[in-house]
Amino acid sequence: MSIHAWIRSLLLLCLLSSALAGGFATEENITGILSGDPALVLERFENGSFKEPDLNTLIEIQDLLYRKLALGLAGKGEYEKAITVLDSIPSHELTYDSILLLAFLHNRVQDHQAALNHIITLQARYPDDIKLDNARAYILCMAGSQADAKRIMEPVINQEPDYGPFLDTWGTILAAEGKYYSAGKACGRAYALMPGDPEVLAHLGMIAYKSGRLADAKNFYQQSVRFDPAFAEGQKEYARVLMDLGRYPEAQKVIRTALRLIPGDEDLVSWEKEADSTLLAWHIKQEQEADRPLLIKRVVPGNHS
Repeated sequence: MSIHAWIRSLLLLCLLSSALAGGFATEENITGILSGDPALVLERFENGSFKEPDLNTLIEIQDLLYRKLALGLAGKGEYEKAITVLDSIPSHELTYDSILLLAFLHNRVQDHQAALNHIITLQARYPDDIKLDNARAYILCMAGSQADAKRIMEPVINQEPDYGPFLDTWGTILAAEGKYYSAGKACGRAYALMPGDPEVLAHLGMIAYKSGRLADAKNFYQQSVRFDPAFAEGQKEYARVLMDLGRYPEAQKVIRTALRLIPGDEDLVSWEKEADSTLLAWHIKQEQEADRPLLIKRVVPGNHS
């Protein structure tokens, strides 16, 4: 099935579900409502508020509609499908927000070069946008080019030293250099400005882990995946910490969650085998001890002189 056919089927399924639930408005039609706020159009469309929608009339809000679908897929961890949805929009019609989302999605699947290409495309259009400098520095850092990332990011953080996303990127770069104390301070300030951000929490977890503070790392990663259960790298690193702490039953559950998001990941497969083997050995030992007669040391009073 082509991506256009998939989207059409998905949208019609949404409408059918709403119709069965009695969700159609009485006199509304898509042509009239299209003259209003596009966000409202999408909301009402997703809620099944239109009769007999003509999908051709959605062309003028295609970018916004497809971005909404891509965000929904990303929220479930289906990053590749989300990328395919956005890639189906003609490149000359992609907006700033959709290109930025594409960069984020490619970064999530660790296709750093594709993510970087999208940021470079935007920078050609908006050369003075320092948020794009931040995005480029972050992607370069994730790709292992810390020196280039720092060169780009240094003037940005000097210009805006109290902006959460910039502090997070700066902290990540410092951590890559092994400056964990300074990195923790930067990411801690970012967290104070952006509480609940899963990537900031994951970066704090990474800094704690590399600093040898495993209990703190566990808490940060646990919070990170609570806010974004589809954050595959967060789930993987959470599993790593639980394995290091010897918390195998918990690690087992997290590993399985992570494997659904990153099928076949070699580290996760190896950890799963180790956790399964350790827990199996523990259960066997427990069963053996349960079958063993209870030994009671009897002390008989007497004269031992």
